[in-house]
Amino acid sequence: MEKFAELIGIIIGDGNICYIPKIRKYYIEITGNPRLEARYYDHISRLSRYVMCKSGTISSRNRAIRIRVYGKDFVEFLVNHMEMCYGKNKAFDVKIPKIIINSSKLIRYSCLRGIFDTDGSFFVSMKDGKLYPSIEIVTCSKNLANQIYDLMKEDFRVNLRKKNQNSLIFNTAYVISIYGFEQTKKWFDLIGSSNCYKFEKYKSFIKNFK
Repeated sequence: MEKFAELIGIIIGDGNICYIPKIRKYYIEITGNPRLEARYYDHISRLSRYVMCKSGTISSRNRAIRIRVYGKDFVEFLVNHMEMCYGKNKAFDVKIPKIIINSSKLIRYSCLRGIFDTDGSFFVSMKDGKLYPSIEIVTCSKNLANQIYDLMKEDFRVNLRKKNQNSLIFNTAYVISIYGFEQTKKWFDLIGSSNCYKFEKYKSFIKNFK
């Protein structure tokens, strides 16, 4: 169930569900950065094989890396039973399915890991002459932002703010964030990351911090 929840988190973050029964088109597709995330997409492929029994097809073009996995039964399950968003309004309406929200913390945090690995960032800035780490997840979905905030507030000092975007498509975004060494370390201890680029960036910070 943890692997399933992580895959759902990945779909929520950078994924797209293609559900067009009229032309019998059913697949999930996830898109990322080919320069930074090639190894992570190998992980997604293994995750997909575990959950869907299909590893999917990975391709790189137009400065993007994509994995596409066809599966009518799985897509129909996501749409009809999990009530997951698909289509052009997905970015604004997406949310974590109730079955995950109502599951154990381990499953909920597996889903958060998938969301962070796709729509989140770990970065370090200077504050008062010291390295200051932060974690942020950015989404255009108000419902998703509130869900993430609620899931995190039990274990983290979490912040949620609204951000105006300079974009014709996304005018408003919601930023969920935690700050400081203790909070970011707690994130990687409790939730972690399967994205090699982000995890190695964190490990490098820990080494330099010491």
